[in-house]
Amino acid sequence: MEIPLNRESGVPIRDQLVTQFEVRILDGTLAPGQRLPSVRALARRLKVHANTISAAYQDLKSAGHVSLKKGSGVFVRDAGSWAPQDARGLDEMIRLTLHIALRKGWSAAEIRAAVERWMQAAPPDRVVVVDPVPEMAAIVVHELKTRLKTPVESCSLDDVAKDPDRLRGGLALVLPYHVEALRALAPAVALRILYLELHAEEQKAMRALPSGSIVLVVTSSPTLAPFAEVLFKGVRGDEILLETRLVGQTKEWRRLMKAADAMVADVVAAAALRKAGARRVREIRLVPESMIVKLQDALLLVTPR
Repeated sequence: MEIPLNRESGVPIRDQLVTQFEVRILDGTLAPGQRLPSVRALARRLKVHANTISAAYQDLKSAGHVSLKKGSGVFVRDAGSWAPQDARGLDEMIRLTLHIALRKGWSAAEIRAAVERWMQAAPPDRVVVVDPVPEMAAIVVHELKTRLKTPVESCSLDDVAKDPDRLRGGLALVLPYHVEALRALAPAVALRILYLELHAEEQKAMRALPSGSIVLVVTSSPTLAPFAEVLFKGVRGDEILLETRLVGQTKEWRRLMKAADAMVADVVAAAALRKAGARRVREIRLVPESMIVKLQDALLLVTPR
C-alpha cells in the first residue's frame, strides 16, 4: 500500500497520514479487521519520526476508525459480526439469516418467496442515506436518485437516535465509519455499507492530463475536501497541482478556474457551478456501479415493517 506524502505542503504530515488511512478505509482498501503497519516499520518506510506515526494512529483511534490492541497492533475497526448467532434480537437474527442465504446462492426472488410463506413482509420502500454531515448525504442522495427507481432520502445519526422508527421499512446506506454507531441505535435495520471510489473514467481523464496541469476540485461537502488530494494525487502524485475549494467559496474558485487545466466537482457542486456560469466542469461520481448493483439486489429482499 503506497502512502504518498507531500513534504512541501502546509498540511502537517500527521494530518496527511490520517487522511490517507481514512480514504483507504472509506474505499475498502483497508478492510475491517485488517492490521495496519507497526509504528516503527511505517516510520522507517516513510522516513518519518515514530512519534508522528503514533500520533496519527491515536487520531484514527479517537475518530473510531481503528482499535489499538496492546501487544498485537493497530486494526481497522470491524463493522460488526454478520453471524445470526451474534444477533442482538429476533429481528436482527432474521435479517442476518437472509443475508447469508443470498451469499449461499439463492436468488433474491427465491428468498422472498420462502419468507412470505411464514412471515408477512415486503421489500424496502426506500433507501435512507445515514450520515452526520448533511452535505455528504446530499451528494450520495443526488447520485442514487438518478440511478435507482426506489425513493431515496437521508437522515443523521441524531435523527435515528431521536426516532429509531425513522428507518422502519427502509434500507439504510452508511459509510464504514458509522456502521457500528448505526447498528447500536437500530440493530434490526436492513443495512448496507457504502464504499466510495473514483470512477475508472475519472482516473483515465486524470492520467491523460499533461504533467504540471492545474486541477481545480470544487465540492459541496467539507467531508470530501480533505480526501480530494489523496484520491487525485493517488492517480498522478505530484505531477499535477491540485486546488480544492468548497462550492460556497465562489470568489476563490472563480479566480482559480481561469488558470485551471481541468475543473471537477461532485454532482451537487457541479449543478451550482453551472448555475453560476461555469462551463468547463467535469462532474464526478463517487458511488461505484458495483454498489448500485448490490443495492438493487438488496431492494428485492424483505425488511420488517
